[in-house]
Amino acid sequence: MNRRVLGSLLVILLILLAGCSSLSTWVRANVEGVPAWVYEPQVARNQMAFVGSGSADSETRARILAYESLLQQISNYIGRDIAGEYIAELSRSDAIDAFKLRVTQDFVKVTEQNTTVYFLGVADSEVLQQTRSAAEVLLLEQQQMIQRLYEEVSQAFRNNRDTVALEKYVQIADISASMPVDRGAQQYERAIQQIGEILENLSISVAAGDPSIPATTVTVRRGNRALSPRVIEAPITAHYEARDGLGNLYRDTQRAITDTSGQILFTPDNPTIVGQGEIVFQIDLLAVLAPLQTIDHQLYATLLERQEESRQSYAYTRVSLLGSQRAAVMIAEYSLQGSLLKTDSAAVYLASLLTSDGIRLQLVPPVTVAEDDELIAALQQQFPTYPAIFYGTVGISFAQSTGKGFSVTVTGETLFINLVRGTIMGRTGTIRANAVAPTEDEATRAAFAQFGTQSASLLYRYLYRR
Repeated sequence: MNRRVLGSLLVILLILLAGCSSLSTWVRANVEGVPAWVYEPQVARNQMAFVGSGSADSETRARILAYESLLQQISNYIGRDIAGEYIAELSRSDAIDAFKLRVTQDFVKVTEQNTTVYFLGVADSEVLQQTRSAAEVLLLEQQQMIQRLYEEVSQAFRNNRDTVALEKYVQIADISASMPVDRGAQQYERAIQQIGEILENLSISVAAGDPSIPATTVTVRRGNRALSPRVIEAPITAHYEARDGLGNLYRDTQRAITDTSGQILFTPDNPTIVGQGEIVFQIDLLAVLAPLQTIDHQLYATLLERQEESRQSYAYTRVSLLGSQRAAVMIAEYSLQGSLLKTDSAAVYLASLLTSDGIRLQLVPPVTVAEDDELIAALQQQFPTYPAIFYGTVGISFAQSTGKGFSVTVTGETLFINLVRGTIMGRTGTIRANAVAPTEDEATRAAFAQFGTQSASLLYRYLYRR
C-alpha cells in the first residue's frame, strides 16, 4: 500500500471518528423515520435547544402534549414551573417572548397506533441563565423561610400552641407546593402529614357548667386524657339557634380563643338565643387551612372533615327571670280613629312566640289605665296576682286600598314591667308594622300580629339572666 492511499484512509478514519456521534444520530433518526434534530439539534453558541414531543390518538392532542413537554424541559432547566404561565402564548404563537424562544422546527409522525408531534424550541442562553439565577435566589429564600417556620413550629409546640404550629405547617406546605417538584415535594408531604396528626390529636371537652343560663367552660387539649396538655390560642366557634327581630330562627356563630389555661369561659353574647337547645363547639381552622384549597381541594375537604370530628354539643334549658310564674299579657289595639278594638292579635302572637320557649303567660283583656308616672301603680292595682306584665298599646296609623287589596300600618310600643318591684325591665321603643292583604280586616289583623311578634323578639332579651 503506497503512502498516498494510506494517508487517505487515515483522513477518512479521522473524519469518521470525529463524526461518529452525528453518524449514529443520523442512522437512528433514519431508522425511526424522524429528523436528526429530534436527537441532536444544532444551534448557535448563544442559544439553547429543547425538543418537545407528544403522542396521542389525534394530532391536536399530540401537539398540546408536545408543547407541555417543551415547557417542562425549560421549567426543569430554570428551576421554576412555567407551564401554566406560558402554555397559552406558546400554543398560540409558537414562541415565548420572555425567553426569546421560537419553535423553529416541527415534525409529525403518523403510525397505525397514534400520532407523534416533535417541536424544536430555540431560546436565548443568556436570558435563560438570568432567569435560572433568579429562580435559584428565590429557591434559596424559600428554603430559608421554611427553615425559619420549622423553628417557629418547635417553639409553638413547646408553648402548647398547637394550632399555631399547624398554621406554620400550612405555610410550609404552601411554599413547598410552589417549588420545583425535586426540591419541594418531600417538604410538602412532611408538612401535610404533620397537619393531619395535629388535627387528629386536638380534642374538646365541655364542662357541666350551668345549663340554665347557659354558661360552661370549654377546654382544648392535645389528646383525649384529662392530663393531656391544654392548647393555648386555639380558635373555637360556638353555633346555636337564636331569633331575629321578626321572631324567625337563625343559626348564630360566636368565636373565641382559648386563654393561657387552654380554656374559654363561655356564655352566649346573643340575648335572643332560644330558650332550649344545644350549643355546638368546634375547633375552627377554616381560615388557617384555606391556602390548601387551591393546592389540593380534595385534601382540603378531607382536613375539614377531620376538623369537624372535634365537635362537642352542650344541651341547655334557660330558666327565665319569671321561673315557673305566669306573667300577664295585655296589648290594647286601637282603630285609626282612636277607638279601643276588641281584637287581640298582637297579644296572641306575642304570647305564642314566648310560650314556645317555656315562658308561662296569661292573656288579660285590655283595660284603660293611666299613663306615664301612674302607669305602673295602676297596673299593680289592676293585676295584683301577677309578678310581671307585658303591657302595650298599638293603633292603626295608616290604611289604604292598593287596588289589589289593602295596606295597613300600625304603630305602638310594648313594655315588660316587673309588678313586684314596680320597675320597667325592658321596652321595645316605637314599632311600626305593616301588612298587605286582600281585605282591610285581614291586613289589620296581620299588621297587629306582626307588631306582637316583633314585640316578643325585642323583649325576649330581658327575660333571662346574663
